[in-house]
Amino acid sequence: FGDLFETAQALDADLATGHYSKVLDYKGYRALARPADRARDQTYYLFGTSQEVLSRLLMPLGGLDKPLVRALAQRAGTPIFSKPDSQEICFVPEGDHGAVVEKAGGAMPQGDLIHIGGKKLRTHDGIHRFTIGQRRGIGVGTGEKLYVVDIDPKNQNVVVGPQENLQVTKIKAEPLRAAVPLEVWPERIDIQIRARHRAQKATWSYKGDGVIEFSFENPVEAVALGQAAVAYDGEILLGGAMITERVDGGYARKAPNRKSIENVMENA
Repeated sequence: FGDLFETAQALDADLATGHYSKVLDYKGYRALARPADRARDQTYYLFGTSQEVLSRLLMPLGGLDKPLVRALAQRAGTPIFSKPDSQEICFVPEGDHGAVVEKAGGAMPQGDLIHIGGKKLRTHDGIHRFTIGQRRGIGVGTGEKLYVVDIDPKNQNVVVGPQENLQVTKIKAEPLRAAVPLEVWPERIDIQIRARHRAQKATWSYKGDGVIEFSFENPVEAVALGQAAVAYDGEILLGGAMITERVDGGYARKAPNRKSIENVMENA
């Protein structure tokens, strides 16, 4: 919450937000929990919230659904009670993420789109236009269902292959941000690897120096480096980190360096 929380502290005030999340007590600590309106759950994005912030944080929408929030806002005379829901990312026009990257960083280098069997299928216009697990928009027709199974940022290559090559059972993530201390985490937890991913059962092992490893009971698909792996105990948010390695699976890969991940976390 950064500057917003610092401003609240300067005013000796609590901080209330419109996030769909609950704040409650968990094993002697303050913690975030999934809201009543699960379709609008925003806890995944808040895994780095510290105990200091949680001690003064209020989330009044946690027990409400959106229609009730709109009705309460209308009754209170709030002019934006009927404002349309936001879609995708507000600063990404028409959902074109690639165009936003190019506007900020200029033209991206081209690379090869390669079948997992080794055959080059075509030249692509930049790895920033692909994501792990993507099926639509690959731009090739081979008669088989192909998914993006690997992205190589060093050589600018994108590898596509059958769906089974997306399966992973073990990942590493860093730097860990524990919303509640590790000593109160249960051995068996739930891990969510994307904002719209259904959390999956896993165990965890802390490797030191901010690195945590998650082992899934059943394979998960489309693990993308740079996404957040967020840990839960049922409804309770425990913490999380940025995925830096697919330890196994059809295409194991490790992020090139930790510094870039830390820069992302610092600027989040």
